[in-house]
Amino acid sequence: MFCLAVTVGAVVVLWPDAFADANRTSRANAALDYIDRQVGGGNSVLPDQAVVIEAQGRIPPDGTFLVAVGERQEGWSELATPDAIATFMRSILLPRRESGDAPWILCFACDRSEYPGAEPVWEDEEGLSILRRGE
Repeated sequence: MFCLAVTVGAVVVLWPDAFADANRTSRANAALDYIDRQVGGGNSVLPDQAVVIEAQGRIPPDGTFLVAVGERQEGWSELATPDAIATFMRSILLPRRESGDAPWILCFACDRSEYPGAEPVWEDEEGLSILRRGE
């Protein structure tokens, strides 16, 4: 009986705060737009969400890509390391696969001269671009 009384007492005391916290979290998540819901996990790793959206729209689902990361640029997070960026891009672009000879190159301030014949199909002002090699 003692355990039952403690449990009921704890539920009565703690339930309102737990419910209010869950409600606040739910409202914060509902306020996010579709892009933030999909790519928000990479905000600390990626310099800009736009590269993900552009890559998803341009690279076919059965396509392959290569992630090339150059020197960290001003404004990039400390978490924006080559390994972290490549890992996030591999996971967010599934079912697309990473390959060393892929026609699509996701360039994060990379040295474009390393990819002769690759033309930019999208680029932004922060050194991010999507390059396409001719087939």
